[in-house]
Amino acid sequence: MPSVAAVWAPENLRRAWGWVRSNPDRAYKSYFREHYSSYASVEDELLDSLAGRLRRRIYEPQSATKIFFPKPSGILRPYSLLTVEDQIVYQAAANIVADALLPRARPRYLHEVFGHLYAGRASPWFYRKWSDGYRQFNSAAINAFEGGLRVTASFDLTACYDSIDHGVLCHFFKKLGLDREFCVLLSYWLTTWTATQTKILHNHGIPQGPLPSGLIAEVVLGHFDDQRRSEKSVRYLRYVDDIRLFARRERELRKMLTRLDMLSKDIGLFPQSGKIEIHEVKNIRDELKSISQPGDRLFGNRAISQPKVRKRIRALTRRFKVRDPTRFKFVLGSANPSPEVTRRIFRVYANAPIYYDALSRYLARYDQLPAEVVDRILKEIAFQNLYPAIQAAFVNALTDRTPPDREAKVRGVLKRLWSPKILQADLAGSIARYLIPRGGLTESQLLYAATRARSWWVRGEIGLSLSVTDPNSNRGAVINALVCDPVADPALAAAWIAGRNGISITARRRDLSPSAKLVLREFGLVKRGGRRICGISASLTKMTGVATQLDWRKWFAGNYRSAERQLVECRGYSETNASAWVNGMDVFNDWLLMALYRNDPALGTYDAGTIGSVMGSARLQVAYPAVSALVRGIHEKRYASHLSHAKVKRSGKATAPVRFSYLRTGRRLLGRVASEIDGHF
Repeated sequence: MPSVAAVWAPENLRRAWGWVRSNPDRAYKSYFREHYSSYASVEDELLDSLAGRLRRRIYEPQSATKIFFPKPSGILRPYSLLTVEDQIVYQAAANIVADALLPRARPRYLHEVFGHLYAGRASPWFYRKWSDGYRQFNSAAINAFEGGLRVTASFDLTACYDSIDHGVLCHFFKKLGLDREFCVLLSYWLTTWTATQTKILHNHGIPQGPLPSGLIAEVVLGHFDDQRRSEKSVRYLRYVDDIRLFARRERELRKMLTRLDMLSKDIGLFPQSGKIEIHEVKNIRDELKSISQPGDRLFGNRAISQPKVRKRIRALTRRFKVRDPTRFKFVLGSANPSPEVTRRIFRVYANAPIYYDALSRYLARYDQLPAEVVDRILKEIAFQNLYPAIQAAFVNALTDRTPPDREAKVRGVLKRLWSPKILQADLAGSIARYLIPRGGLTESQLLYAATRARSWWVRGEIGLSLSVTDPNSNRGAVINALVCDPVADPALAAAWIAGRNGISITARRRDLSPSAKLVLREFGLVKRGGRRICGISASLTKMTGVATQLDWRKWFAGNYRSAERQLVECRGYSETNASAWVNGMDVFNDWLLMALYRNDPALGTYDAGTIGSVMGSARLQVAYPAVSALVRGIHEKRYASHLSHAKVKRSGKATAPVRFSYLRTGRRLLGRVASEIDGHF
């Protein structure tokens, strides 16, 4: 019987952290990319600390930050942001459940069950690829129809995730062999994560958004699979809480629907009676929901004709109403910004605000928004008072795309909205990301928000948004308040920013967040008894496995602190963001070359910022082949990074994110450099 101690076993926590980072849901990860990087900078120490608190039973989950998105019906869909630490704990618990559930669930994979398929311990991803499962789900439905099962019905559940009772969950956990303490602990954590913003605790529900919730839901939904009483005359297909039935006759189907209804009452879930309709299938293709990115003849060739894209958008939005939502979003995703398309999509949005997300992602493809488009967006932000998520999406579209002559107007509108204690978290965060780097908030306003904002996630966004590139800005007081935050995420974010920019820490040591203290130690901003830890040596060992004996402080001399900050920052990106790692390493290589040429005068001279001038240096290549290979490899990869340029200069093609797989190559090159320099000096 797996015991609760398996949750905090070191290998399980590290596997959980890996799956948190590899989550394919870009929408959820977009709220945490920089938070993951700050955590990764000292992940070993933070995971050890987390394991200790779990083992000693002093770990306390934080309340989730709640975001609400509008549905087509007008009601709201909740979305739960968990702290990075809570995400790891939730995933670690789900790992234990997944291993216990797999022997029972696997025989049904891609035969009767098609969603949230556990990929197994050895996989870099927690689930098998969702689109493959959905494609198989549709294929199975087509096969049932072609096999003569022409009568169908869907059995959907209402608010499935919100309705799952914790007592019911524990019942099924015990059937899987999980011990009582595991059930009690996970129930307590779920109660905290599903609490309302008014701190009313529920004994039901699992948080929507985090990766593990799909697997936890499968524990309960498997009751339908186990107890439905298999009928050879009825084909049963389930994708999460969407059950599709096929039969030859209505009577057989009705019998199965009745059975499923009884089973739903057995576990405290509620069918959507309005969606249950028994009917004969005429065209099976019309019955099936398309997966995202459906095929379209328009995209058969590599070169996409923008006139054809615009024509297809017009056809899909006749009278400014969307005929096929999935295909419309797919085609719009390939449209280059143009006045015609922009005007049309705003008209579509006016008729159906549910398309705000598609519109905002389209607007984000502008390098700079036209002035009239900015004015239209500001109008929508000012008058949209029902759905803060829509306002947040439009603010994100404005960020870094507003023309200079509209900056003051945008700041004025957003400052009037700014109320960090009241606003929904995503809106407050988007306004902070716009105003703070542009000097739109005074230090007193920032200090108030950093200490009084209701959501820990907003406080973290304030820390990450602090404009430290402006030499006239003074954010020290705000940073020093945030590194003492009682929640780890904003404290880590502030420590990360302080370390990257050398901001002095004046807060009392005893007031510092324990998590922030670990990051500050890595950057050398606080001391840990005796000599300060060398961030360069520790980061090289972490990223490459190469332990060096060189005195890096002496080797980098007066540039040591800058080089250390840069490499510690790269260490965080090495686990979370390949593009940022490449760009950051290109800067570190600049510091490296300055130090190398100073320590070895035989190489000649090197001026800061002139990496391109030494990429073909024969002397460098002969004397330090590993350094030459790293500098050339990183610099060339940076040319093609979307964080550096819009297009690759040589080919004219659009740049793209650096593939995560390149990190293996980059870390290997860096390891050779560490060994090479360590051996020379």
